[in-house]
Amino acid sequence: MDFKKNFFIKTTFALLALSLISPSATSLADSPGWVKHEGLGSFESVAASGDGSKLVAAANGGKIITSTNFGATWTVRESARNWSAVASSSDGTKLIAAVSEGLLYSSTDSGVTWNPRGSVHRWISVASSSDGSKLVAAHEGGYLYTSTDSGLSWVQRDSVRNWTRVASSSDGTKLVATARADQIFTSSDSGATWVARDSVRLWRSVASSSDGTKLAAVVYGNPGNIFTSTDSGATWTLRASELNKYWQGIAMSSDATKLVASSYMGTVYTSNDSGLTWKTDNTIENADGVAMSADGSKIVVGAPAFIYTFGIASAPSATPSPSASAASTNYKWTALKDSCRCQSIASSSNGEKLVGVVSGGRIVTSTNAGATWSVRESARNWISVASSNDGTRLVAAVQEGQIFTSSDSGLSWAPRDTNRRWSGLASSADGSKLAAVHDGGWIYTSSDFGATWTARDSARAWTSVASSSDGNKLVATVRDGQIYTSTNAGASWSPRDSVRLWRAVASSSDGTKLAAVVYGNPGNIYTSVDSGITWTLRASELNKYWQAVTSSSDGSILLAVSYMDTAYLSKDSGSTWSTVPGIPDGNSAAASADGSKLIVAAGDGLHTTASITAVKETPKSEASENKGKVSVKKVSTSKYTLTVTSKLPGVAYEITATKKGKTTYLYNGTTDSTGIAILTVKANLTGYAIAIKFK
Repeated sequence: MDFKKNFFIKTTFALLALSLISPSATSLADSPGWVKHEGLGSFESVAASGDGSKLVAAANGGKIITSTNFGATWTVRESARNWSAVASSSDGTKLIAAVSEGLLYSSTDSGVTWNPRGSVHRWISVASSSDGSKLVAAHEGGYLYTSTDSGLSWVQRDSVRNWTRVASSSDGTKLVATARADQIFTSSDSGATWVARDSVRLWRSVASSSDGTKLAAVVYGNPGNIFTSTDSGATWTLRASELNKYWQGIAMSSDATKLVASSYMGTVYTSNDSGLTWKTDNTIENADGVAMSADGSKIVVGAPAFIYTFGIASAPSATPSPSASAASTNYKWTALKDSCRCQSIASSSNGEKLVGVVSGGRIVTSTNAGATWSVRESARNWISVASSNDGTRLVAAVQEGQIFTSSDSGLSWAPRDTNRRWSGLASSADGSKLAAVHDGGWIYTSSDFGATWTARDSARAWTSVASSSDGNKLVATVRDGQIYTSTNAGASWSPRDSVRLWRAVASSSDGTKLAAVVYGNPGNIYTSVDSGITWTLRASELNKYWQAVTSSSDGSILLAVSYMDTAYLSKDSGSTWSTVPGIPDGNSAAASADGSKLIVAAGDGLHTTASITAVKETPKSEASENKGKVSVKKVSTSKYTLTVTSKLPGVAYEITATKKGKTTYLYNGTTDSTGIAILTVKANLTGYAIAIKFK
């Protein structure tokens, strides 16, 4: 295991694009006294004033938020940066925040305005004296730095180490710092000199009492323990040895009688006897940053997707959460048994014509909303497919291969462009304007139905692309990158929102309403109503490994599918979401223009909301291809005659019999000198679609 990579688990997050946020606050039924604040984002560093009324939270990849009413409402502050730490004076007016691979920032007005301080370093932690004048900051893989003028100037201290956390006494004279795979270090002269303490461990975090005599520190696994000291760090005592956790953070009251500690893959633990005994009475998982009021009665915790508080901001009893629920919908879902395990699927505007591609398999098409399917093209590593509104013009991409287009609803296909690592496709309503993204390469656009292609923008880890009906407004996502939008058919692009693990994106027909999903860490859903200029986090508690999202033409109906989970549906442009049970491991989704017909390509096959008409009792009497055709004649229930007629003598052919997307029978042969071949098939072909391909 790459220890450095896994030791600090950085969480990507977002905030609502509003200056003032009134989050949904919900009391945890199984965690008395704890309140979950939704709709804020994920934060790995938090701090509190002495009375707990003023709170500040910072996030890696997002913004800083502050509260002056115990967390009841929050205000967005500063710009989106890779924030790594934040600390507060006892009155909450003076704040110090750190950016990993960036600068330090200070505020003297409770976070309303911020000023850059210090130099660019890999800042990992900050601590403050009670009046905010004396500060200490840790540079991971570098030095410690101290300031005596509220951050205006800084002095380098001690040696280069893998520092993890710092803490300070109220007067700023007694300091303590932890280092990964190293020791604990203490100072009694405001950081001028430092003394190594205890043993080499995977120290993760440390906290100090107001007088600096009582300390607590945690170790991140192998084994993960809690240690306390009552002599300013000279000696340390192991506490609750049975609690072998991946400890993340620790905080204490001013007299050190009350402590709180957070753990990765575990819950939050508290102690009311200076660390002698510990208990957990909550279901808060994977928490990172923790902070406590001076008397220990109030706690704030930063965790993936939520902020939690204890003893403050009681939940309003009449305010429902805007989260996903299992509320029934008007949709009736049908699982198409024995259907393809498609990698990607697309739909015509009326939902009748469908096309799906199978990775390592073939292309399948349907002209009756999925009731029957026909196998098309050859087996390739198909990765994506898109359709025109009428379903006649299709485009499909092969991973590490070419792009293929069809102008006859998938009967025949023509190879286009060159081999690339294609990852996504989009089409205008008429199919003339196309966009394709190359994972690790460029965006490519076409204005002639795919005949020629033009490279656009820059090489990035593109994952998905979507288009407005006229093909002028495009939106594309990048893995470990941003969202990019274009208003001129791809000629130029603008970066939007923050760096995240963007996985997929969908667009309304006019290109104003967009929806995008993130693949875990945390996996969230975002929507935009201004063509991607600003984005809003939706259902933050739905932390999923999202795979795909699709939209109705007006953007009101959204459907998102996830890996290792089911699908989720929104009928109000993403404001609220409901689960769609029984659709596991979704890969792709498509919607008709009005959103009434939805289809999901999942791990167990296809699922649809379309009303499926029963399959007729006899197969199609004839199937054709450009070089010839096959005629089907029923002799008896279990006997059919297939007659192949070709324009060319001695040509090889392949006949497939497909039912509900699954090819059951396969016949190969060669026509005779007259171009004819007659096969007698002893099988019941009732309900099968017959297709022929000449080689």
